[in-house]
Amino acid sequence: MKNLKNLIALVLAFAMILTCVSAFAESYGTANQAHTITVTTKGNGTHTYTAYQVFKGNLNAAEGVLSDIQWGTGVDGDALLTALKGDSTIGSDFTSATTAADVAKVLADNGNTAAFVEKFADIVGEHLGTAAGNGTTSNKVAEISVSGDGYYFIKDTTTTLPDGDTATKFILEVVKDVAVNAKDTVLSPDKKILDAQNGTATETKVAADSSAIGDTVTFNVDIAVPDTTAYKDHFVFNMNDQLPAGITFTGISSITVDSLTITDSTKDSTKAYAADGYDGTAGYYTLKINDAAPIVTEGKYDWEATNYDAVAAAGGQKITVVFNEFKKFAEKNSLAGKTISIQYTGVVNDDAKFDTTANENEVKFVYSNDPNHDYDGDEPGPDEPKGTTPESKTRTYTTSLKILKVDENNRALAGAEFTLTGTSLNRTVVTGSMFVKSTETSGLSSEYEVDTSTYYYLLKDGSYTKTDPNTEGMNTTQYLSTTDIYYLVKYAFDEVSSKETTLVVTTDANGVAQFTGLREGTDYTLEETHAPDGYNKIDGTSIITIAWSDPQAEGATSPAKEQGGFTLTETGTKKFEIAWNATDKQFEVTIKNQSGSVLPSTGGIGTTIFYILGSLLVLGAGIILVTKRRMSVEK
Repeated sequence: MKNLKNLIALVLAFAMILTCVSAFAESYGTANQAHTITVTTKGNGTHTYTAYQVFKGNLNAAEGVLSDIQWGTGVDGDALLTALKGDSTIGSDFTSATTAADVAKVLADNGNTAAFVEKFADIVGEHLGTAAGNGTTSNKVAEISVSGDGYYFIKDTTTTLPDGDTATKFILEVVKDVAVNAKDTVLSPDKKILDAQNGTATETKVAADSSAIGDTVTFNVDIAVPDTTAYKDHFVFNMNDQLPAGITFTGISSITVDSLTITDSTKDSTKAYAADGYDGTAGYYTLKINDAAPIVTEGKYDWEATNYDAVAAAGGQKITVVFNEFKKFAEKNSLAGKTISIQYTGVVNDDAKFDTTANENEVKFVYSNDPNHDYDGDEPGPDEPKGTTPESKTRTYTTSLKILKVDENNRALAGAEFTLTGTSLNRTVVTGSMFVKSTETSGLSSEYEVDTSTYYYLLKDGSYTKTDPNTEGMNTTQYLSTTDIYYLVKYAFDEVSSKETTLVVTTDANGVAQFTGLREGTDYTLEETHAPDGYNKIDGTSIITIAWSDPQAEGATSPAKEQGGFTLTETGTKKFEIAWNATDKQFEVTIKNQSGSVLPSTGGIGTTIFYILGSLLVLGAGIILVTKRRMSVEK
């Protein structure tokens, strides 16, 4: 009787260790009495639970005693007993056991030791026999019908776990009609952008933002620390972030949980993580980057190197944060249920989409999801069970302005230069061309291509001509200088600066130029700074305001909803009538240039005109003379 009472004490210990709640009512003296085991889960997905009878007997609920204990139908008793005796951890306690009742007594005597009970459950899980029944959750509740009093092993036998869910730890329970709570975990990350572009000092967490090429975007990921106590030596906890091609990763800003800071184990040499002797007091992580292009110095990523250009670097990287010895850290500091926050940055680069398509950035976590498996380390092995959380995404939008330059006959004009200024810009130039004094080209870098085969001269109206002002007899009053020679210089590079606020573009052979990677702003100024050779420059400036709102937000309205969230308005001395092109999905404007006037001069073609005119006058005089003579004869 004493042993049986100890067994009941074991049951109560299970209730604390495995969060199982039992409700004993009346005696069940019938061996084949039908019972219902009700399992409640935390996750929203579907789980299947299967019950196996370890011991069978008769339960007297009034005294809480299971009598006439024998091996149940759910285990191979002989094999289980052999495995218990052979275990290096608890085997010595079962040396004298020969029957199911003997095993039950040892279990009852050690029921207050959580590690002993968990090890016993693990060994039972490897020697299961015939299932007594199973049930599938509906609205987070599964009901399992079994026949007979006894001691049951309950296993989560879900084939494919839903994203964010974990399997429950093995449950051991003395059964009549009983309700248990599955000890599983639900994980779901929440990723946001820290937005401070609205002019305030306080950053707000938003699901989407507008950014210009060259802008630094700060991401924040929050996730609850899972309960790791049901797992043995390790708990895998890795963050995987897939950046879009248009955003280049530039580093982890901070990782914190509660009041603790988690340190990069590869960068902090004074507190480098070491498995030997690590007690979990401090937290460490390891950063891994796939397809990245940072400068690497002594095994560390140097995102601040002077020769690292985040805009030119390729995006589309996969960022992995591996938390080292996370089980020890979480349990040492009692962190279960608290929020861990991960902040990191990326720069919007030249590959950013600007055709109303969002530059999506998605994060998910890979983690241990089967507490009955003994994980080997901080990352899951290829054959180890692992869970994946649902994805959490952010969206970054940019827009563009397309210019189509034509003449009065709507023919494309190349070589027109336009300048866009504004405090929301980061790049100083994009691909294009310009005229540079011949005496100043020697200092240009290799990014500039100088054409020295043709000389150009600057006119007072700001345009350039190939006509040499030093031609004999040439009228030079329209030239700014007759001695300064200019070369046509082509360039193709991007430069990022937080201080520069100017973009310059030149129309190509199709008369097209684009300002890409623009974000919301109130002070954009657009003007034509140089006209093509032989055409008049457009005077005046257009002041442009670009507004933005999240096109996927609830209540989003047109036209911004169809324009990537952007709307554009103009003021200023010259309105270019910018409109939305729904086909190309960008703002555009057609600008016409009128050809310049051809003025006479005292040299060149002008002198020829005077020679011709003088000849005509002489010829005319001859005609008059002949006419007069004829008139005299006739008289």
